[in-house]
Amino acid sequence: MMRALRERRWQQIALTLATIFLTGAILAALLYSEREVLLAYDWDLKWRNLLIAMGALIVGMILAAYTWGDILRTLGSRVPVGLHMRYYALSQLARRLPGTVWYVAGRGVLYRRHGDPVRLIGIASGLELIINVVSGALMTLALTGYVLADLPRYYLVGLTAAAGVGMIAMHPRVIQALLTRFGLPEAPAIPYLRLIRWLTQYLALWLVGGIVLYLVADAVYPLDVESLPYVIGSFSLVGTLSVLVFVLPSNFGFTEVGLSLLLSAIMPSSFAVLIAVLNRILLLLYEVIGLGLITFIWRDEEA
Repeated sequence: MMRALRERRWQQIALTLATIFLTGAILAALLYSEREVLLAYDWDLKWRNLLIAMGALIVGMILAAYTWGDILRTLGSRVPVGLHMRYYALSQLARRLPGTVWYVAGRGVLYRRHGDPVRLIGIASGLELIINVVSGALMTLALTGYVLADLPRYYLVGLTAAAGVGMIAMHPRVIQALLTRFGLPEAPAIPYLRLIRWLTQYLALWLVGGIVLYLVADAVYPLDVESLPYVIGSFSLVGTLSVLVFVLPSNFGFTEVGLSLLLSAIMPSSFAVLIAVLNRILLLLYEVIGLGLITFIWRDEEA
């Protein structure tokens, strides 16, 4: 048994290293292909863009934290709204850990002290994930003419299927059946309007994420406003697809490679790589600031 676990661990480590190496090779090749353009560029970052992007993302994180609390309270949790937002912030950074759903386990530990069963937290997190995927697919489909026009047709088919299956999975009867199956039959039914509201709020979150990417990109490489729909669609497309690889030992670089390839259609590939990597770094920094702010504002809820 122990030998099998050790072998599996080494296999995961090997796959992680291979993923990192492949990602680095792709990004390095994109940078090298247009290195002259990059070296000749007169660097002058638009710092105002980066500040606006930080503000927009923090507002988005507050909305995401509120939506998480609304989902869990609708499913029967009696924890106050402010505490939901605090727990969302405390567990959110664990999403950055590769290959697992550590943040769900962290949520389970936090809520268990208030009597909310781990099964309830798991179902709420699953519903949150489904809404995230459906809204991301719908956002991308809404911008099909911008971001999917030159991509293979199976992207369109796959996103349509993901949206359709996800909308079936988030049907109130399906959710109620899952709650009953996992020993939570007393959980109240979810109104249709509540589901629509969550879906709308997550569409707003995808919009915010795309605008943040546009602001970061425009801070490095001048973009016209006409590029905004394409950038938003690229962000939602890559973000939705990244959900498909979140269970792998490492999805490091998946978003960066995807965004680099898509952004290369509207700028030199070297800048596309820099922007994709910079966007990841800034998102992590902004998340630390925003989640810390949420935790601080609702610090008294713990008592």
